[in-house]
Amino acid sequence: MSHADLTVDEWLTLSDAGALGVAAAIAHDVGAALLSVNTHAYAGRSGRVALFERDGIRYALVPGGTVELGFDPARFVPTSRQRQDFAEAVAEYSVPEPIHHFLAGQLSPARRVALPARLVAVRSVDADSLLTAEHDGTDDHESVMARLEWRGLRPPTPDEWEYDCGAGATTLFRWGDEYPEGEPYGDVPLIQNPNFFGLVIGDDPYRAEFTTDPAVLCGGDGGGALCGGYGGFLSWITLATAYRDPVLVEAIYPYLVGETPVRPVLPVP
Repeated sequence: MSHADLTVDEWLTLSDAGALGVAAAIAHDVGAALLSVNTHAYAGRSGRVALFERDGIRYALVPGGTVELGFDPARFVPTSRQRQDFAEAVAEYSVPEPIHHFLAGQLSPARRVALPARLVAVRSVDADSLLTAEHDGTDDHESVMARLEWRGLRPPTPDEWEYDCGAGATTLFRWGDEYPEGEPYGDVPLIQNPNFFGLVIGDDPYRAEFTTDPAVLCGGDGGGALCGGYGGFLSWITLATAYRDPVLVEAIYPYLVGETPVRPVLPVP
């Protein structure tokens, strides 16, 4: 079996020795160093994380399979605080009601997709950090793809990014449907701690990340809601796993490409 066919259920049911063997074989295949294979817990879920390193970038194994992505707003039951935060946004910013209608316009739809196993960078990097001596000064999505391809890498697809973030959680956020007190920025363990797959992802609404689709950035809104003071609900929703901002690309291209993050993916053969 190709390691790209490894599913999350298969990975989690391996013995410790079996998981170490699979991780070692993947490391050999991709020319990476295997750093560790350890148990890991996040938001009440316990699993196993394998960490690798190649060319100064640390990666975690993200198993694949047929997975559920997106979010069905009809199943969302807001808390009283969320209803209050949303009502304030409606009153001040003419946000469309009801709350489920608003969410439908902000989140990708519920769906099932098949994804390969792969190694995913634990942290995103700014596109400028991928520059080479051959860089011709072009700053667009194609140039970012080329910089990664030169290293045998690529960005995640939008579907992959969602799964990398939510790790199979079907809730609004990767930790549940509620958000904590305060703003989605700074010292907030829920967004800064490594998720179920060991990734630090969706941890800063200012740092939305490139995907393979030039029109889709994931993991934030560029900080628009937070910086604009739009309140708790609108600020936190930008870190929902399935959040999509269709107008963010207009602010990124062509002037902010270099400082926009991308999360390298190292394909597994």
